[in-house]
Amino acid sequence: MTREMVLASVWMLGCASAFGVDAPAIGGDWKAMLPMVQLAIRHEFPKVVAQAHYPVSIKKTADVDQGTSVALVDLGTGGYIEELTVMRLEGATPVTAKFRQKDDRISPMVFESGMSERKGESVDLIPKNHVVFAGHWESKGKKLKCGGEAYQWDNTAKNFGYEKKLTKKMSKEFCQNVQLKAAK
Repeated sequence: MTREMVLASVWMLGCASAFGVDAPAIGGDWKAMLPMVQLAIRHEFPKVVAQAHYPVSIKKTADVDQGTSVALVDLGTGGYIEELTVMRLEGATPVTAKFRQKDDRISPMVFESGMSERKGESVDLIPKNHVVFAGHWESKGKKLKCGGEAYQWDNTAKNFGYEKKLTKKMSKEFCQNVQLKAAK
């Protein structure tokens, strides 16, 4: 079995088995708010929703801080790679979460999850660290290029900020898991 086939198998099995992610736990409140979530997504990402193959859905929910509930939302693009975003609650209203990126730009983000042609992407909510982690890898021959970004919740700014130390630590763990799965 080639390395590419092994890596493809890792991603075909799903990020949950590959990276120790718990099964999605959709809270009753988020489930009941799905129509409001869909409306907010249509407003924030009209071009993405116009090209979607499936309805917007909630993949996973978590509390990233006391009183701050977030949801990982599938934008319905489907295929080998899903496009996802993060939403949070402002009171009882779902709003798109904002991210302060490495360059200090603050905006909503669309993450990818899945794999195609020797490349893979993964995004997850890590409640214990108050983090959204996005990992990615690419196989080039025998070389594996791998990395990620960690965005930690800032309760004062009400956004997720790029966190360099957590990025380094979580990327190392993510890439070790990818390499272990590829070696099997």
